[in-house]
Amino acid sequence: MLINPPQSFYPGSDLVTGNLPLGILYLAAVLDKDGYQVEVLDAFMADSSYRDAQDTIEVGMSYEKIKQEIQKRKPDVVGIANPFSTQIEHAMKVADIAKEVRPEIFTVVGGPHVTVMPKDFLDEAKNVDVAVIGEGEYTLLDLVKTFSEQKTLSEVEGIAYRQNRTVKLTPPRPFLKNLDELPYPAYHLVDMEQYLNPVKIEYRSFKPRALAMITSRGCPYRCCFCSVNLHMGKTFRAHSAKYVADHLQYVVEKFRVKNVFFEDDNLTFDKKRMADICDQIVERKLKFRWETPNGVRADHLNLELLKKMKKSGCRSVFFGIESGDQQVSDNIIHKDLDLQKVLEIAKLCKQIHMKSGAFYIIGFPGEKIENMKKTVEFALQLKRDYDVGMHLLVATPSFGTKLYDECMKKGYLRQDLTPRALAEVRQTQGNPLIETEDFTAEDVKEITAYAMKEYKRLSMINSIKYPGKTLGTLFHEPHIAAKFIKNILS
Repeated sequence: MLINPPQSFYPGSDLVTGNLPLGILYLAAVLDKDGYQVEVLDAFMADSSYRDAQDTIEVGMSYEKIKQEIQKRKPDVVGIANPFSTQIEHAMKVADIAKEVRPEIFTVVGGPHVTVMPKDFLDEAKNVDVAVIGEGEYTLLDLVKTFSEQKTLSEVEGIAYRQNRTVKLTPPRPFLKNLDELPYPAYHLVDMEQYLNPVKIEYRSFKPRALAMITSRGCPYRCCFCSVNLHMGKTFRAHSAKYVADHLQYVVEKFRVKNVFFEDDNLTFDKKRMADICDQIVERKLKFRWETPNGVRADHLNLELLKKMKKSGCRSVFFGIESGDQQVSDNIIHKDLDLQKVLEIAKLCKQIHMKSGAFYIIGFPGEKIENMKKTVEFALQLKRDYDVGMHLLVATPSFGTKLYDECMKKGYLRQDLTPRALAEVRQTQGNPLIETEDFTAEDVKEITAYAMKEYKRLSMINSIKYPGKTLGTLFHEPHIAAKFIKNILS
């Protein structure tokens, strides 16, 4: 039984959004293919939520209901997903419940959090038997075989487990080289309409008939704040263009998918592969829109590829820029990105009428107030000149990253990194965790407030300059209309 736990959202958070739990659906697909009986419980997408005493919104199935589901399904093994450190307490609680139902249930947790700190996690999560480190598909398959055949855990690569109350780590499992070996996610084990039909759970849907998809893994870059290469490796690995096109054709024809969100960390890293994917979408006459919500690097785009992307249905492209100060980008974030290239690609997007947006982050150790202001001015320049959307975030020290190590070493954290503290800075941008000799949390808040005020002003100017474009967006994308009206009122 594979469980996607409930999640917590704090005052000031954006509306809750959710989509397929891709991680556990890949796990389920591999187990199912090998002949094991697998069931999936997506407790996050259950149609319920409530506010607790602190005004926190708890989204998903109640713990009592989860307990009833485990009692009813009688699993031998319970695998628990955990994509975010901010939600780790929910994963541990589900493990507690499984052991309450029957102590013999074998409990397994995976995800980025347990990958970067498996020993600390198992020291705290007393009812978790095994933590999976890194990619989980074939590790979980080996674990299930070990459990069913009563072999020793020491034979399974890529896990942490307890032996005589001591946490042991087995040798790392090599990353899967050929992603095309993986079956499609186990769509047949969930109610797909729950995700595709926004009438049912409107506030937790991206767009009508929308599906998330990941076509590659790994990142060779070295951004100080990112933990992707810690749990997915530094080597870029990708499905072939044919595999991706076949997968897209399958979901479009079987589930009437109209929107696809590519959640890759480096979708366009291999420009030829991306161009081939676009060509096959066009050749197969697949009709859907697609976007890149996780962002792509501007230096892995060019005019020819942008045109192919648009022709194949790309509705918008997001850039991961992070800083508008080249010195900060190079020497503090280690983004390895030429900002002049960003300007060139933003100009090309406007030239071919491709919507674009960008992610920025301020508040890194080593930054000064003038550096943060330079990032804001760069973002506002891109909005002013090329109508690039601004998504301004506050630096968050994720466990295991270089940013985290520096903050711990130099005492830059204002408070302990509890799940709530991490969630509040990520979800609301209202509680910066980092303070240095060069800036305070209030400085970061003031710069963010100024940036948002100016950005709203520029957005209003653009809506007046391009009324047809604005009205079309509001008509076709009601979630944007809601934000637009909120901005006007505020």
